[in-house]
Amino acid sequence: MLSRVEAAAPAAALNGAASFRYRFVQYVAFSWGLCAFFPIGVMYLNVLLMLIALAIWPDLTRALARLRRHEVLLPLTLFLVWTVIATWAGDWYPDTPTRLFHTFRVALVLCMGMLLSERQARAAFAGFLAGSAIAAMIVALHHVWGMPDWAIWASLLVTRNNFSSGNMITMATSCGACLVVAVGHSVDRQARYLLLALMLALALTVALHAVSRNAQLLLVGLALVALLYRFRTTTAVLGGLAAMALLVAATWHFSPTTSERFVEMAEDMQAATADHNYSTSVGVRWRMYQEAIHGIEDQPVLGTGLGSWLPRWRLVWQQLGPSQPPERHAFFAEINNPHNDFLLTGMETGVPGMLLLAWLLVRIVRFGWRDGKTLGGITVVFGMSIAATALVNAPFRDAAMGMTLLWLLGAAMALQRGQGA
Repeated sequence: MLSRVEAAAPAAALNGAASFRYRFVQYVAFSWGLCAFFPIGVMYLNVLLMLIALAIWPDLTRALARLRRHEVLLPLTLFLVWTVIATWAGDWYPDTPTRLFHTFRVALVLCMGMLLSERQARAAFAGFLAGSAIAAMIVALHHVWGMPDWAIWASLLVTRNNFSSGNMITMATSCGACLVVAVGHSVDRQARYLLLALMLALALTVALHAVSRNAQLLLVGLALVALLYRFRTTTAVLGGLAAMALLVAATWHFSPTTSERFVEMAEDMQAATADHNYSTSVGVRWRMYQEAIHGIEDQPVLGTGLGSWLPRWRLVWQQLGPSQPPERHAFFAEINNPHNDFLLTGMETGVPGMLLLAWLLVRIVRFGWRDGKTLGGITVVFGMSIAATALVNAPFRDAAMGMTLLWLLGAAMALQRGQGA
């Protein structure tokens, strides 16, 4: 009798350890989703924890086998291979190691999301929705009572850096995800009402609080994408456009900050094109786009070299500097990307690199669109969010802007793969 008990004790301990290793990935997935609006250091901590959790996960071998069969893996692998080829063929720049790191970081976090099981992916999105609700509540409390200037939420309350814009873009994406699930086929009434209420709170936060024009445009665009995915008819498109027009009109009327920002954007664009004044956010982007296109024209096949953007831009801005207002001269000279990931990739790794990046995103959105079920819409929303953001920002270059969104995009594909909806 005693020997049987002694033999059973190690087995129970082993089962308990295995159970913890299964649950640990789920806990970290929830934590990373919950911390989506926290500073970049917290984000990297969650990346490290997820790597540890996956390394000790008993199902890792089977998950890797699934990943090898995933239709997104081919364009992702080719994108990495071409980046290495273009880097090897080109010159080495001070920024080349950083660019290589971020390129492989993108692949890593995307794959980390795709490795998750359905339950773990659900935990990731449960944490993300909880984090979105908490972030909106913090912003609301700040406007009503005022919140202390703590680093943990400082970028949420005041626009300070790229992470502030990234927070609002992430919130707009969360809003789109809430809508596409809320209007889905198999959502019960209580969950639908909760998701619509959260969507409204997030939409109001982005529309009335955000300074980021990208986030506000994304808010409208993703709502239209969600409705189009669900109903897939011309009537749905027209109805969505009408609803979006009403939302835009209401935001324009009730948010002076928003209307002023878009009027300012039009004025800055006119100043850049007519007067060659590139000292504004819009003006400098316009000039950077032009320079990136010039780089693509110079070296269309292998590009100008990974990491070549900043040295090239410094020379351009040095020539433009004397004709621009001096107060932002030094700041604009050190912009490390042209705020368009497609143009950056095309300039540094050639047209093939740019096309591979576009193919990757198209393949991801197509993977979600063909599904047609409720959770496939989350893949579409996140894929379209990252694609649209890449046109005006750098989610593939800037970890503060896109790391969690890319991981959640991978988790969305994992959730879609295992859905029964």
